[in-house]
Amino acid sequence: MKFTKKYRGYSPSQLSYAYQLVKDKGIPIRTAARRYEVPEATLRHRLSGYVNPEAVKSGPALLFKEEEEADLVNHLKLMARVGYGYSRSEVIDIATNYAIHKELRDSEHPLSTKWYKNFMTRWPDLKIVKPRSLEMQRAKASSEVNVQNYYSELHKILEKYDLFDKPERIYNVDEKGICTNHKSPYVIAATGTTPPTITSGDKHLVTVLGCGNAQGHSVPPFFVFPGNRMRQELLENKSTGADGDVSESGQKTKYYFICLTCTYKPYSPTYGCRMLWTF
Repeated sequence: MKFTKKYRGYSPSQLSYAYQLVKDKGIPIRTAARRYEVPEATLRHRLSGYVNPEAVKSGPALLFKEEEEADLVNHLKLMARVGYGYSRSEVIDIATNYAIHKELRDSEHPLSTKWYKNFMTRWPDLKIVKPRSLEMQRAKASSEVNVQNYYSELHKILEKYDLFDKPERIYNVDEKGICTNHKSPYVIAATGTTPPTITSGDKHLVTVLGCGNAQGHSVPPFFVFPGNRMRQELLENKSTGADGDVSESGQKTKYYFICLTCTYKPYSPTYGCRMLWTF
């Protein structure tokens, strides 16, 4: 079996932090190396002047300086965090434009896939991931401004109704849609073939409403099934206290949130007191 040696298990920023810690605060080299998980010898070479402190790898000089690459890395992380992450080809295009802006390259000599692979190796805190889907309305609702406004309004409500020290009266309600259509897992089959899997032609959605308070107490779930007539066999083998009803689509409505609060009634001694429900 062939083993490949990993070039480096730390990022340039870790080495830079360790270097600054020793230079600015006089922390022992060994302590700084352990804190930021960088090789002690590597840190000593930079502190002694044997190696240029800005060098991030052996061999030819890099196209960008460490701080320039760090700016690019921070930009990639920011865009991914807000839902607009870049693909590999887009990263190469952005880096090429950055190099042209810095007069390090011209438009006839763009950066290559090799640069990209080396770049990802130099920054192990970056990785290729498949992003989760986020609807546009949810994305807008989770913007920084909206989140700040939400907590500002929440603070006013907690203060107005004197709920800061009453976590047992603060409840959060959430819902989860479950598709009843069978989704086949990966299966073993002959090479070069794509076997079929038997599924239902109809897709149905069952919504589960869950609720719990800030003290850790949870309310039995409430199910919303698709249909026009409720059948008790739908709740067969249910957990204690669970209840449910039907809607044409199987999706939640305001009516079912009211039903959930009724389900909640027998399970909390605070029912009847002033409470806060967040959705």
